[in-house]
Amino acid sequence: MAPVGTARFQRSQRLRRPAEFQAAYVQGRRFGNELLTATVRLNERSAAARLGLSIAARTVGNAVSRNRLRRLIRESFRLQQHGLPPVDIVIGARNAARTAPARELRQAVQRLWEQISEAWAQRSSRG
Repeated sequence: MAPVGTARFQRSQRLRRPAEFQAAYVQGRRFGNELLTATVRLNERSAAARLGLSIAARTVGNAVSRNRLRRLIRESFRLQQHGLPPVDIVIGARNAARTAPARELRQAVQRLWEQISEAWAQRSSRG
């Protein structure tokens, strides 16, 4: 197990089972922008944020495009994970992500992390 505070993307930080994705879709709150969507649900299993990716071929295109987008999102999550609340996050792509340059995709992902953090900060301040 990696020391606390590292920026690795470990197996325990991934949503892997269909039931975990389904729970996020059913109970989660939705966020989004022009390129990406996020469904976010409070994580009862651990004190760290967990990430799941649902990048459809129909939306983004071929395997090269899908894997490029997945790598970009995972890298962003890896760098931002310690600033995120303990939630399960499922990221999906919109049609515009197919042709968006990497810079715009990075900015869209960053905006999602900010939306999620702000929403959970407001939620926790209300009690």
